[in-house]
Amino acid sequence: MKNISKTYAAAAGLAGGILNGIFGAGGGSVTVPILELGGTDAKTSHAVSVAVIFFISIVTAFGCIFTGHAPFDTVKQLLPAGIAGAAAGAFILRKVDNDILRRIFGALLIYSGGRMFFA
Repeated sequence: MKNISKTYAAAAGLAGGILNGIFGAGGGSVTVPILELGGTDAKTSHAVSVAVIFFISIVTAFGCIFTGHAPFDTVKQLLPAGIAGAAAGAFILRKVDNDILRRIFGALLIYSGGRMFFA
């Protein structure tokens, strides 16, 4: 993988952090395309995005738990299945072709955007 410029890295991190902080999700929807614009392939962009969003999510999670917006009892109920799903997703990522991955990601963004827009 070639090194991404500091400008693309800063843009991806800032945009991902803001979206994740506000919406609790969506950071990867901007991080991945910015990383790809910077020259990384789709699979690497997704993997790097997940790794970055992990740390961003820790900060967001603490903020949401401490402000009472995310009751820790509810968080604990979702964690086991969420961790299992994350492990399965990481395994699947290794197997998926870059073009298929980009199409699935695009379809998910379109579906999610449409669902939110018409809700």
